[in-house]
Amino acid sequence: MDDLNLHFRFLNWRRRIREIREVREGRDRDRDRDRDRDRDRDRDRDRDRGLRCQERARHILVDGDTLSYRGPSGEVGCYVAPRPLTRDSNYFEVSIVDSGVRGTIAVGLVPHCHSLEHPPGWGPGSVAYHADDGKLYSGRAKGRQFGSKCSSGDRIGCGVERGSFGAPPAQVFFTKNGQRVGGLGVPLSPPGLFPAVGLHSLGEEVRLHLPPPGPPEDEGGAMLVDSLEEEWGRLHDVRLCGSVSNPGGLGGQGAGREKKGGWSLPRDWG
Repeated sequence: MDDLNLHFRFLNWRRRIREIREVREGRDRDRDRDRDRDRDRDRDRDRDRGLRCQERARHILVDGDTLSYRGPSGEVGCYVAPRPLTRDSNYFEVSIVDSGVRGTIAVGLVPHCHSLEHPPGWGPGSVAYHADDGKLYSGRAKGRQFGSKCSSGDRIGCGVERGSFGAPPAQVFFTKNGQRVGGLGVPLSPPGLFPAVGLHSLGEEVRLHLPPPGPPEDEGGAMLVDSLEEEWGRLHDVRLCGSVSNPGGLGGQGAGREKKGGWSLPRDWG
């Protein structure tokens, strides 16, 4: 009988050891899984930070906020800003300093994977207003009539309706010299849509006016942006919450304009 009891005690002891080992192995697996998940999350965060901190340019000379075409004849020049537009910084403008030989200047938004071999508006998920023909290009090399042509001295603006950041597609709108031209819906995928400029002929030069990263909002939902007339040396309140439900027309070119801290905006923009 004593031998039998000893045998059962031995079996129980082995079972307990096995259970303890399984528990420890399970904890080790959970710890390894958590460590891998944290590492992947950190890698993704670092990758996204990198996307937001590195501007990209091809055949374009970047000198502060001035972009100039520096490519061989026939080669597309493309610049992509380091940060995407956000709910708080949802609008930017480009002033045409010199339209160059052909005035083939494109202003718009592109996803982070946009190829620099194509101007904004030609690549998938991108959209742009082209100055040479006044057409809107959205994801392909064939555009549709959108607004008037632009030349030296004109300003082209591009933004995203704040309300569409949480409810894709992004409602992208364009302006010319402060007056809204129209807009359309564009797919919005992480990490967002980046301001982009395309140049394609000798002598083309523009000045880029990007919003400051993440400016605060007041209670009325105004965005703080720099003054164009003083080279963005000061910040002013500008409301950019208007509708863009007129994708094909020149909506508002006959409307009155109101000066706000250096920005010329239609009165119906608030």
